[in-house]
Amino acid sequence: MATAKHTPVGIDEATLTRDRRGAEQPMGIWPISPGMWKVGTGSNDYSEYTVDLQEGRCTCSDWQYRGEPGSGEINRCKHAARVLMALERIHPPADADVDQTLVAQRKRWSR
Repeated sequence: MATAKHTPVGIDEATLTRDRRGAEQPMGIWPISPGMWKVGTGSNDYSEYTVDLQEGRCTCSDWQYRGEPGSGEINRCKHAARVLMALERIHPPADADVDQTLVAQRKRWSR
């Protein structure tokens, strides 16, 4: 399955950067309950975060610093972006070097 490559219109540069990181960095995702996902990252050391799509938030420090409840589709961290990309609710930025696990996640979770 080819991954769509385009740059969303109306997205700010900071969100685009987070989306790019969400597409490029290796991350595992697992559903916890409807609308809630566990995201595991292995950038430097393994960490897990919980993304709540219904409430629009994540447990990561980036989200705690600048996020607003309910703004997950617009003002999102890289973990929320990864889940949204896996579900095909948003697409990776055109210039992203997409992590191959994201390709597999899109096949599994986008129904």
